[in-house]
Amino acid sequence: MSFELTLARISLFLIQAGLACALSFILWYFYRIYQRHYLKSWSVAFAVFALYLLMLTGYALIGPRTDWLFWPLLGLEFGYLFCSYAFAIFILVGVREAVSTERISSRLVNQLLLLVAALAFVSVALFVTDTEPSVWKTTVQLNLRLLFIGAALFVGGIWLFALPHRILIAKLVALSIMLWGLLMFVMAMLSGWLGEGQAFLRVVVVCKHLELFFQTLLGLGLVVWLQDDERSTNQQLTAKTRYLDTHDQLTGSLNRDALLQELSGLIQLPQQQPLLLVMIGLDRFKTVNETVGLKQGDRILREVTRRFDTSILKPRLVARTGGDIFALVLQDILTDKQRQFCLHHIEQLIEKPFNFDSGLLKLTATIGVAQFPEHAASAESLLQKANIAFHQAKRQQQRWIQYHQGMEEETARLLMLEKELLQALELKQFVLYYQPQWNIREQRIDGFEALVRWHHPDRGILMPGQFLPQMEQIGLMRELDMQLLEQAVETLGRWRKKQVQLSVAVNMSPIHFEQAGLKQRIQQLLQQYEVPPTMLELEITENTAMGDMEQGRNYVTELQQMGIRVSIDDFGTGYSSLGYLRRMPIDKIKIDRSFIMDMAGSDSDMMIVKTMITLAHGLGKRILAEGVEDANQLLLLKHMACDAAQGYLIAKPLPELDALALLQQKLSF
Repeated sequence: MSFELTLARISLFLIQAGLACALSFILWYFYRIYQRHYLKSWSVAFAVFALYLLMLTGYALIGPRTDWLFWPLLGLEFGYLFCSYAFAIFILVGVREAVSTERISSRLVNQLLLLVAALAFVSVALFVTDTEPSVWKTTVQLNLRLLFIGAALFVGGIWLFALPHRILIAKLVALSIMLWGLLMFVMAMLSGWLGEGQAFLRVVVVCKHLELFFQTLLGLGLVVWLQDDERSTNQQLTAKTRYLDTHDQLTGSLNRDALLQELSGLIQLPQQQPLLLVMIGLDRFKTVNETVGLKQGDRILREVTRRFDTSILKPRLVARTGGDIFALVLQDILTDKQRQFCLHHIEQLIEKPFNFDSGLLKLTATIGVAQFPEHAASAESLLQKANIAFHQAKRQQQRWIQYHQGMEEETARLLMLEKELLQALELKQFVLYYQPQWNIREQRIDGFEALVRWHHPDRGILMPGQFLPQMEQIGLMRELDMQLLEQAVETLGRWRKKQVQLSVAVNMSPIHFEQAGLKQRIQQLLQQYEVPPTMLELEITENTAMGDMEQGRNYVTELQQMGIRVSIDDFGTGYSSLGYLRRMPIDKIKIDRSFIMDMAGSDSDMMIVKTMITLAHGLGKRILAEGVEDANQLLLLKHMACDAAQGYLIAKPLPELDALALLQQKLSF
């Protein structure tokens, strides 16, 4: 082999190695900035390629094997073979990651490297005793290596070329990789044809020049490609940022600011048309999130938006202005009939069941409505009026309310009242009075009903009718229920220490009954004040229990299993049925006072009361009559075998100390 050819070959190896190191460093630099894993794989690939060329240079310089250099040469032989195969593996891994935009697992990469390491080891081990080149050694160590690298580069180039690039340089990068791979194929074929003589070495020098050209073109192309890709990414991020400035990220609908901007544009059109702004809030959505999870809750919000977008109403604007609050802008709604149809259709859209793996879920909505130009002349004012109407509907527990003049004053009054009621809750101004329940058969008091009063600092003792409706409107019944429940259990704890073993019935509002956490809170209170569960009775209205028969029955059963008794208050005023009484596992039925009041002078009321008593006893339940105010009523109830009575005849609701004092008196009716 001539000295000139050897020098040219080694020089090209070193130049290629230097270029590969520079390219590896540049790719690693971009990887540290952009954190894209295909850049890391390509950086490692070119670093390994540089190491391959350096080892190949060392192997060429040392020359034929001698005894004292036997093992170093074997190590170099294995090293450059392994590095060449590893270069091909990392090139393919990087291309695959760039095409699929997914990271290849480290475990798979390590398995591939282990496989090519075994291939390199076998390629060296098969010819460990050969001191001179042979056809088989050339085929296994040279031709196989060139074909492997060429195949990897050619396949990687095809993958990159198939990507939908927008710039020419990206196509040139893919083309240079494919040509580099084809060059490896050509060198493998020429090696088999020419052998490893002077002619082949001349071909190698020429091919190395071409390889160096493709490598340079690849490096420059990758840098330009990455810069353009980053510029495109920045443009996409800018567009996404602008989109998120005006749209809700979860549902894709307009956000509040964009709604105001678009609505303002509609209002300022030369030919102004009437607009209907509908604000919609999903009822109990927080409970839904706690029940089915936040991910499913997000699904519901997206589905609600989709239903609005595809509805026959064809809303001009759809926006999500809050967590579970949506706003629709409708045009061409000119009559009350059209408005009624629209609101009814919106209710149907919300009430259509949502399908989950665990079953169907049905929701309801509260709606506030405002009109342009009737109620407001600007977008912000119109949204404010719809918001006022919406919150008014929430407080009054109505399906929908349209804004009307003077609603602001009513809202302001409710806000002042809300502040006063919140202060009353904080200062515990709500107190319990206790009305005795008279056992008609045994002629004794066998329990009390706890009734709330507001000890107002300025107005004195206020009756429930003077503040409970407002508390329901404002949404404070849950807090009041919990405070009164604790007062009642605390009272039972004191009574038990005084050897007073009587039950106390506590009214539970519909909004609180069956809510998550109520049973746990009851258990905590009973343990805290050392009260047996049998001393506590919960009173629920008939309509509360009937809201969901199956769920109500299960919930009452769970309470009874805890030892707590449950009674139905105001029985007869709702939509009771025999099936309802038979299936609901309640302990006591309380006949509403409206039937007791005129019982003596009304045969129909008398018959109703008598039927209720007979029905209750037939179902194995105790029955109590409310509103007993004279001895004649009590006598009639006794003749009809009523179990207990409650009313002003026995005693009016009393403070705790007066109720205890009443127990010491010998009462007779």
